[in-house]
Amino acid sequence: MVHMSPALITLTVLWAGTLSLACFCDHYPWTVWTACSRTCNYGTQERHRAVRYDDYYWKNKCDELCVKQESRSCNIEACAVHCQLGQYGPWSVCSPCVRKQFRTRELVQPAQFGGVACSDPMVEERVCHPSTECLIEQVDCGEKLTCDNGRCIDPKLRCNSQNDCGDNSDERHCVRTVKVCNRVYENLPGAELMASGYDAMADEMRAAVLDNSFFGDKCVTNRSKEDRKRYRMPANIESVQLKVEHVEDFKTDMEPAQSEPVELSSQESSLSQDAPQHWGSSIYIPLLFSSRHSWSSQGSSSFRKAVKASQQKDSKFIRIHQVVRVSTFRTKPSDLYLSEPFLRVLNSLPLDYNYALYRQVFQLFGTHYFSSGSLGGQYDLLYQYDREELKNSGLTETESSGCVQSESARHFFIFFSVSSSNNKCYTNKMSEKYEGSFLKASEKSISKVRGGRAEYAASLAMERKGVLPDSNTYRNWVNSTIDNPSVVEYELLPVLDLVRGLPCAVTKRRHLRRALQEYLEEFDSCKCAPCPNNARSVLSGTECLCVCQSGTYGPNCEQRARDYTSEVLDGRWSCWGPWSPCDSSMKRRRVRQCDNPAPMRGGLMCTGGSQQEEGCFISIFQQQDVCVSDDETVKEDPDAEISVGSPGCSRPKAPPNSYLRINKKHFNFGEMEEILCFTGFEMTGYQYVRCLPDGTWTRPDGQCIKKVCLAPVLPEDMTLHPERVEYRVGDIVTLRCTGSGMITSAQRYYTCGNDLSWDPPFPIDLHCKSEKPFVPDSRCGRGEKHDGVQCICIPREECRQYIEDVCVLDAETDRFTMMSICGFYAGRCHGDHLFFIKLGTCASDETHRDWARFRVRLSNQSRVQEPCGYDTCYDWETCTGLSSPTCECKLPRDCLRDGTRSFCVQMMKTQNRMALSACSVAALRCSGMQFSILLDTDCAA
Repeated sequence: MVHMSPALITLTVLWAGTLSLACFCDHYPWTVWTACSRTCNYGTQERHRAVRYDDYYWKNKCDELCVKQESRSCNIEACAVHCQLGQYGPWSVCSPCVRKQFRTRELVQPAQFGGVACSDPMVEERVCHPSTECLIEQVDCGEKLTCDNGRCIDPKLRCNSQNDCGDNSDERHCVRTVKVCNRVYENLPGAELMASGYDAMADEMRAAVLDNSFFGDKCVTNRSKEDRKRYRMPANIESVQLKVEHVEDFKTDMEPAQSEPVELSSQESSLSQDAPQHWGSSIYIPLLFSSRHSWSSQGSSSFRKAVKASQQKDSKFIRIHQVVRVSTFRTKPSDLYLSEPFLRVLNSLPLDYNYALYRQVFQLFGTHYFSSGSLGGQYDLLYQYDREELKNSGLTETESSGCVQSESARHFFIFFSVSSSNNKCYTNKMSEKYEGSFLKASEKSISKVRGGRAEYAASLAMERKGVLPDSNTYRNWVNSTIDNPSVVEYELLPVLDLVRGLPCAVTKRRHLRRALQEYLEEFDSCKCAPCPNNARSVLSGTECLCVCQSGTYGPNCEQRARDYTSEVLDGRWSCWGPWSPCDSSMKRRRVRQCDNPAPMRGGLMCTGGSQQEEGCFISIFQQQDVCVSDDETVKEDPDAEISVGSPGCSRPKAPPNSYLRINKKHFNFGEMEEILCFTGFEMTGYQYVRCLPDGTWTRPDGQCIKKVCLAPVLPEDMTLHPERVEYRVGDIVTLRCTGSGMITSAQRYYTCGNDLSWDPPFPIDLHCKSEKPFVPDSRCGRGEKHDGVQCICIPREECRQYIEDVCVLDAETDRFTMMSICGFYAGRCHGDHLFFIKLGTCASDETHRDWARFRVRLSNQSRVQEPCGYDTCYDWETCTGLSSPTCECKLPRDCLRDGTRSFCVQMMKTQNRMALSACSVAALRCSGMQFSILLDTDCAA
C-alpha cells in the first residue's frame, strides 16, 4: 500500500475541489452590445450573458465565477457645437471716403468639435450717397502753411519743386523756386513697404498709413554699397542699411538656417514669446516678430494646416527656416507724415462711437505700423513626423533637429556652410526606410513663404510628401527677393499712436482704442470650450480648433498614445467681464476667471492677471461725444473770444465735471464767475473765480469730485441689493447668489466708505458656492464643539465657510461688523467682546449705533443675563416672541426698586439730579428721555 504525505493529500483535495468549481462561462454567450446611451461626449454600452439556470450553472458555481454584465465607453467624441452669429446692429452713417455703410454682428458661439462653421459674413456693407465730401478737415495751422487739402506743412516747403502738400498746392503761383536737393535721386527701394500698416491678428500687411513720398526740407540720402548709387531718404525714415543688391551678396550676409522642435499646443509656437498683452486682451499681439520665436499666427492658413495635420496622428513637428535680408530700416519715433488715404478716413470718422465704422480702420490699414524691421524674404518649413516612429529611431530631440538642419542645408538652402552631420541621421531605423533620408521620412511638410516673386514663392509653398524642395527653385526665389522683398522681421507700434495733430484727435483715439478692444475680442479663444487631454483651444475664424499635445491626436485630441498617461489639466482664461463704470478717480476695472477650464491635478495656473484697470473719462454730454483735440481743450464758440486790447476777461474754461453759472462772453475787471458741479459731483473748495486787471482769471480753488462708490463688477450668478450704478457714502449693499442653495464665497455686506472705496474691499476671486448651514453641537455650549474627549471652542477659521448674516458690535474696537452665527459664538467662546445687534445688515444711522454702544457699556452692571435667541437680555429688558425671540425694553417703572443706586444723572429738561439703578438708566435711555450721566455712582458720593 502506497502511503501519501499529508501535504500531498491536501493538494489533491484542493485540486479536486477546483475542478468541481470550474465553470466554463462561455457556455452562456454574451448578448450584443446595447445602443450607446449618448450620441457623443462619452456614452456607455452594456451587454449581458444569456444565462440558463440549469444544473450545470448551479453545480459549477457559475453564479459566483462568471461576470454576468459588462459596460464600456462609446461615442467618446465631444458633441458637435455649431456656429451661431448674433443679429446685425444698425447701419452706420455713410462714410464719405468709401461711400459705403457698414453694420456688424458678433460671434455668439464658434463652431467646435466638428460643428458647422459660419459661412455668412460678420460685417455687411452697402453702397450709399454721403452728405459730405471726403476731405481732410482743416485745422488752425498757425504759422504753418495751409494746403488746399487741409494739411499743415512748414512754410519752407513752399516752391521747392516737391509735392509736399500732396495736392501740389504748395507749388502754385511761385515767383522763384528753390530746390532742396541739387539733383534728382531715385526713391529708396522698399519705402512703400515700410509705410504699410499691419493687421497683427490676420498676420497680413494692409494699406499704407505713412506717406514715404514726403521728403521734407532736408536732402538726406543713402548710398548703395555696390555702385555707390544714392537714394533719397523719406522724412519718415530715421535710418536704412542696404545689405544686399546682388545675389552674390548673400554669400556673406545671409543668416544660417535654424531648426528647432515646435510644440503647437504652446502659445509660443503661434505667437511671439516676447509679446505683451495689449490693452488687457487675452489675445497676444506680436509687437516684436522674430523668425527665431514665432512660426505662424493662429489666424493664418499655415497654422490651420499644421493643426489639422496634428489631429491625424500622434505627431512631432520640427521647423527649419531661413531669413534673407535685403535691407533694414527704422522709422522716426515722432512727427510722422501720414498717408492721405489714411488721413482722410480718420477725418471722416464720426464723433459718436460706431464700431462698424471704426473697425474699418483696422480692416483697411491694420492694427499696427512698422517702427523698424527688415526687408527681404523668409522661407519656413514645418516637418511632421510620426512621434512613435521618431522615438523608436534612437535619436534624441536635439539630434533630430540637427538632422533636419544638415540635410536641408545640403539639398536646397544655398549659401549655407554645411557642418559635419551626425552619421546617425542616415543609419537610424527611420531614415533607412527612405533611402537614408531623414527628410523623406517625414509625414508631410507645410511651407510658409514671405517675399520674392509670386511664381517662385508658390512653388516653394507646395505641400508634398517625400519630395524635397528643388534647389534651383529656391535659388530663383532668393534672387527675386532683391526686387520683390517683403517685411520679414519687424517691431510694431499701434496705429492709435499716429492719430495725433488732427481735429478731435483725443476723442477719436478713445474710440479707436475701444474699437480695437472689440476687434481683438473677435479673435479671443476664451469663447472656445475646453478640449480633451489638455489640448489648447484656438479660435480660427469662426471655428475653434483643438491643438493637440504630443502624445494625443484625433479630431478633438481625444485619442491617446499608449505612453501618454498624464491627467494634468492646465488652466485657461474665461472671457473678460464687462468694464465697471468710470469712477471718481477716472479708473475703470474688469475681471476674468481662470476657469475655462480651472487647473486640476497639478496643472498650470493661467498666466497674467485676473483683474485689469485702465484710465477712463466721464462724458459730460450723455447723448453725444464732444470733440477733444490733443491740447485737451473742448472746442469753444469762436464768438466767445473778445477782441485783442479790450479790457476785461473772456469767458473762463470750466474745470472738469463742471459748468459756469453766469456763462457770458465778456467779464469786466473784478467780476466773479461761479463754478457749479454736474449732477453726481460735489464741490470741494472755493467755487468762485475773479477777473484780474491783466485779463486773466484767478486760479480755480475748487474741484468737482464724484463722491460715490461705483457698483462692483460681479459674476453672472450674483446680484447686488439694492441694485444701483452708484452708491452714496455710508450706503450698505448685500451680495446675493441667484442659484438655489448657493451663498457668496466672501462677506455678504459692504459699506461705501468716506474714501469712496468699499469696506471691506470686494475680493477678486468672488464666486458663489454651495450653502452649508451652521449646526451647533448639541453636546456642548454655544461656540463649542466636541473633539471626542471634551468640549472646546470652535476655531475661528472654521466659521469662514458660513454665511455672514448677523450684525455684531466688537466692543474692543468699537466696530460694527457682519459675522456668521458660528463666528459670533466662537468669538465669544474665545473671549472676544462681541455683542449681538440684529439679524441682517448693520444700521448706518448713529441713533441706533449710540443706543447699541450705551447698552453694551451698561451690560456689566446688569445682574441678569438671560439668553434670548441670538441675543442676551439684561435687567432693563424682557425676552419676547417665540419664533424669533428679541429683547424689548421695560418701562422705567417696571425696574425693581431694591435700593441699588449705581448712577447719578441730570435730566436735560428739568435739570434735576437723581440717583438711578442701571436698569432705570437704560430704560430711560431706551424710551427716548434726554439726560446726562454725571457720576457712575450715587449722587451723594
